[in-house]
Amino acid sequence: MNAFRYELAPVDETFFDTAPMRRRIGLELAADPDEVWAGLTSPRPLSWCRALGDVHYSSEPPYGVGTTREASVLGAYRMREHFFRWDEKARHKSFYATESTLPLFESFAEDYHVLPFDGGSKLVWSFAFSPWRRLDSALQLGRPLADSLLASLVKDTRAHFGPLTEVR
Repeated sequence: MNAFRYELAPVDETFFDTAPMRRRIGLELAADPDEVWAGLTSPRPLSWCRALGDVHYSSEPPYGVGTTREASVLGAYRMREHFFRWDEKARHKSFYATESTLPLFESFAEDYHVLPFDGGSKLVWSFAFSPWRRLDSALQLGRPLADSLLASLVKDTRAHFGPLTEVR
């Protein structure tokens, strides 16, 4: 039986400005931009995030546009992801989810952009999604859980790479 039973709609980079629900986090990190980018593009990206049980690429290297990945969130939710942007030189990549194990979203996307910053780097991490049509109000009620999950990702990333400051 295929656990990925729910298809999500593809999006492009405009979704990060137009999605009904968006979150953008800027993390100023003590690590060099190349070190942060290497952590985000390693065979087990985001391994330092406790809320993400297993994140791994499901396509072979070299990674780039068209790369696929699978991610487990809080051990109960899984997504398949498709990268539609991958720019090594700019240290910038974006994906949208193609399938999931639960019907939470119509569309879901993430964007990672690593920039040089005095004394380290700045990771701009963006999330954009439209809730599944039957869960719009339920997701509003679940906002504290989503905020807690994002806070956990931020805390773990700052602990892994060393914090400078956090900006929004």
